[in-house]
Amino acid sequence: MIITASGSGLRMGGGMPKQFMTLGGKPVLAHTIGAFNRAGIVSKIVLTVPDGFVNHAWEIIRANGFDKVLALGVGGDNRAASVYAALKVLPDVECAGRDTVLIHDGVRPFVSEELINAVALAAGTHGAAIAGIPLTDTIKEVDEELKVMSTPDRSRFYSVQTPQGFTYDTVMDAYIQGEADGVLPHATDDSMLVERLGRPVAVVMGDPGNIKITTPEDMALGEILLKGRSRR
Repeated sequence: MIITASGSGLRMGGGMPKQFMTLGGKPVLAHTIGAFNRAGIVSKIVLTVPDGFVNHAWEIIRANGFDKVLALGVGGDNRAASVYAALKVLPDVECAGRDTVLIHDGVRPFVSEELINAVALAAGTHGAAIAGIPLTDTIKEVDEELKVMSTPDRSRFYSVQTPQGFTYDTVMDAYIQGEADGVLPHATDDSMLVERLGRPVAVVMGDPGNIKITTPEDMALGEILLKGRSRR
């Protein structure tokens, strides 16, 4: 599987990328890697981090005994470039063909083993699967002047999370074609590249607690979630 943790964390502020900030006494990234290192369905992890943080990441890996991390490299200029670089490494750790590849944001530290398993199993069945939760707010389509154009039926819209899962051949084909078409810099998730090939993508029910740490408010919410977990 791939954990992409190459973002600079500009929205968080401060001098440290958000994936290395402390949450509940440990770096956010340590919580994320730990979830997959514990998951029985995951056998290998490839990690990408920002330039200048490779040694720091290895320190986290060694300190926590994350034995499933087999490769670690510097990410690219955007998310898709980082994932693509990791995909090219996967054959080196004996991943190919119909093997299932999970791709996860390094700043989603609260992913559950149940969700990991659900996405992996659905990806193995359908070739591609993502986690998503139904939208509860009313959605408005607006124009450039922020005037309402329409009100879509929200029952047909889901908010997408990671992990996302694919067979290796499926996701690699999607990235190769995306690179050829020049769309990788605009890809906000992996499934949209698979969709461009006309291949089906299954959706499994996500988890509202599987939040993405992006802002200081998210860090505060993360501390609350951690306290809730410790009480349980």
